[in-house]
Amino acid sequence: MKKAIDSLFDPTSKLYFGFLILCFLLGLFLFCRFIDSLSFHFDSMYGHFHFPINREIPFYRFGNKEIGKIGEWGTRVGALEKNSQCKYLILGDSQVFGSGIFWEDTFSEILNRETECSWINFGIPGFTLENELSMYEKVRSKISFDRVYLFVYGNDILETGDTPDYLHFVKKQFWFLRGISFLFPEHTRIYLKKRYFEIIQQRMEIELEKYAKLNHLDSRTSQVKKENFVTLKGLFKLSPDYLRGSLDTKTYATINFNRWLRILRQLNEMVRMDKKELVMFYIPLEIEYDPKMFQIYKEIGFVMDSRWLNSDSEFVTSLKSISKEESIPLIDLRQSMRFRSDLLQSGDIHLNETAHRLIANILKQTL
Repeated sequence: MKKAIDSLFDPTSKLYFGFLILCFLLGLFLFCRFIDSLSFHFDSMYGHFHFPINREIPFYRFGNKEIGKIGEWGTRVGALEKNSQCKYLILGDSQVFGSGIFWEDTFSEILNRETECSWINFGIPGFTLENELSMYEKVRSKISFDRVYLFVYGNDILETGDTPDYLHFVKKQFWFLRGISFLFPEHTRIYLKKRYFEIIQQRMEIELEKYAKLNHLDSRTSQVKKENFVTLKGLFKLSPDYLRGSLDTKTYATINFNRWLRILRQLNEMVRMDKKELVMFYIPLEIEYDPKMFQIYKEIGFVMDSRWLNSDSEFVTSLKSISKEESIPLIDLRQSMRFRSDLLQSGDIHLNETAHRLIANILKQTL
């Protein structure tokens, strides 16, 4: 033992040389990880996807086609008041976009009709907070607005993380990217996320081309599937921890929540630099307000927590704390949705016309 220790400090021994190499590699690893931790101080490079720019594309509701005009930012154009004294920018995902309902029934269009303000809906189906930050970066100096409404949906934390689709994309990348990710995990992740969103853009354009050729959708077939909750059962097979990964932010989903929080702070800092106000609007998951859906998820096999329905999830508790710490006003839709089972589209997770009317009424009260 003594001989081995002496060899370790003997400059002429192979063991000493190996020890130096090991120390060098360890130092290099720690240095790279330190540099990687500084990535959150850099500007976002996530990117985002959007609808084909300056096009008219079809949208469907139960087989009924509606042509939607897409503007220069790749978002659907609303009925904006040109001479409005107040203009509000809305960031969100499919719930904000109004997937599954006619455009005139979305809360943004209701507000455009019933208030003197212009409501610019930049919601895109599938958007994450990364995409919303990227979208804001792109338009912040190009359009006029007074306030930013960030709509936070209950699954945002999960979607910010490593979803099954994203992990499938990562596995297809070259081996050297995986090696770099060992030294620079967050830098590499930001780069891969940007590439991932570019792939989604390509998919979206291809699928929309196919979609545009359809004259109608068979609503009867989709209804049968919805009644059996095929989508939710498929979700369980793909991501059995969907709910915990969305709502248990202080325990199960801590890493993804911290990532989401850093992005939120980036967005808030940008909005403040632009001398605007950021307001968060929380749209809960259906198991946070609908007893019927809570039971359905439970029967499918998801791990459930009664606190999600009856009080606050860890995510909501965190949102309330963030609201105070960052001075970001928070509008919690749960207060108006609690224990209601009439706010979802038939067999679907998307909000219906009643829910969009509810959101419009709540926002009018805040003006």
